[in-house]
Amino acid sequence: MTHEKQKGLFKCWTDERVGIALLAEVNLQWSAVPRGHKWFDRVKSFTNQGHFSSVSYYEHQEFPTPSAHQWGGCSATLLHKVARRAKSGGKDESGLGRFSWIKIRGRDIRQQESLTDGPPAGPLDLVVVSAYRPNKEGTNAGSVWKCLELPTESLAEQGGAYDKLTLDLVDLIKQWKAEGCKILLGLDANEDVSYNSPSSFRQEMWSEGLTEAILRRHQGPYPATTQSRPTDTPINATLGAPPVTSPSFQPRRLTLADGRSVDCYIKAAEAGYRHFRLPQRLTQLAEDILVQDGYLTANQQARFNTIHRQAYEIRRRAERNCRKLSMGKVHWSPQMQQKWDRLHLYELLILGNRQVRTSSWKVRRLLKKTRLTDAWKLSKADLQAKWYLEHQSYEEAKRKHAHQWRLEYLEN
Repeated sequence: MTHEKQKGLFKCWTDERVGIALLAEVNLQWSAVPRGHKWFDRVKSFTNQGHFSSVSYYEHQEFPTPSAHQWGGCSATLLHKVARRAKSGGKDESGLGRFSWIKIRGRDIRQQESLTDGPPAGPLDLVVVSAYRPNKEGTNAGSVWKCLELPTESLAEQGGAYDKLTLDLVDLIKQWKAEGCKILLGLDANEDVSYNSPSSFRQEMWSEGLTEAILRRHQGPYPATTQSRPTDTPINATLGAPPVTSPSFQPRRLTLADGRSVDCYIKAAEAGYRHFRLPQRLTQLAEDILVQDGYLTANQQARFNTIHRQAYEIRRRAERNCRKLSMGKVHWSPQMQQKWDRLHLYELLILGNRQVRTSSWKVRRLLKKTRLTDAWKLSKADLQAKWYLEHQSYEEAKRKHAHQWRLEYLEN
């Protein structure tokens, strides 16, 4: 890759606000020390918001001929704000420059308290991988295929460069999936990735849970492979694996800080105990056991288990009904938040007009946020009319536009 090509590439990254860039077969001899090499210096010169790169190239000294220098190599680069979330990076430890990867810190997740198995709680990270599979047609002395087979004689015993790369990637994918990571693999496969043969690279990745990410998101025919290869035979692919299913955290309805929920819980539990006569039945069972010097018959054990199970279900039902939770039912977006702020502002002003105690700080904040600075001057009738119109607008947006607005927000 010449300096002019690098300059054009970096300009494209900057103009399109690229956050993750994966390159294969870059054919540069990168230094093992990043700070002393021109690649890192050039990337740094084209972005002023930071970057993080992981590079891999051909590190062996053996070449088929003295003039046949084929460095190959892959690079994974994070730019702008994405670079700040980089946790670690790695490369092909064999020194063949077949792949490189970066682990990006994801959002924190919590494991549901009632579940004892499953993945551990922690960050849900994303691993991005850039990989290159050599073209078998490259039989000349300077081809990547020749260079990869040269330094390791055992490659032939392990099925050749194709199979060895697949096996190494599969081992890493299994390791990352065990850690609960999402996986994004971008590679030059030099093989028809729509081929469904059991021995194909596509099927090997499918067996590990990776599917074709681009075509799953954008329907239609395969794009042209390269400018010089206008056919739609897909040899380049972006494969993605879904994360290990992690339980979502649900807030507790019963909290000691909320006196109303505690009172509601106690009343519901006591009503359930009286309905099933649990105190009387438990007292009678204790008296029978005392007469028998603490010995329990099989019938008494079954009675105790029934009482215990009913008491547990009564408490669980009381907890579920002690407090209502309404969060998470509406898709959030800036547009929906704006409508909710306007509606909430009129609600607070109506309550204040009724001499109900409200937060003056919250009212002032919403007046400024919604730019309805004169709303507090409205009469009670005008406030009711405004609230009704905002409520109608909010409900309509929730039914018709909330989901689409959420998708557009995530895309941007």
